Amino acid sequence: MDSQQTWIDMLDALRHKKWDEAKELADALYEWIRKGGFPPVTIGDESLGKNWHKTIATFTCLAVANKVDDIRKRRERRQSATKGGD
Repeated sequence: MDSQQTWIDMLDALRHKKWDEAKELADALYEWIRKGGFPPVTIGDESLGKNWHKTIATFTCLAVANKVDDIRKRRERRQSATKGGD
């Protein structure tokens, strides 16, 4: 995996509200890092060290996954409310 490209693509998917793509990339990057893969350079430069970037990337991946799950739940509630009101 190219963790740097995955990081960039995940942030781009978020920016464009491509929720499913963002979650898929976040999950993949999280698993990559969890299994010992090298993290992307996130906030700051490489001199901050691998542990810094690992922590930022891990947190961000988990936050993206939670955000997308929340969006999906809200969408489902809205759809249920709309169908129930018919």
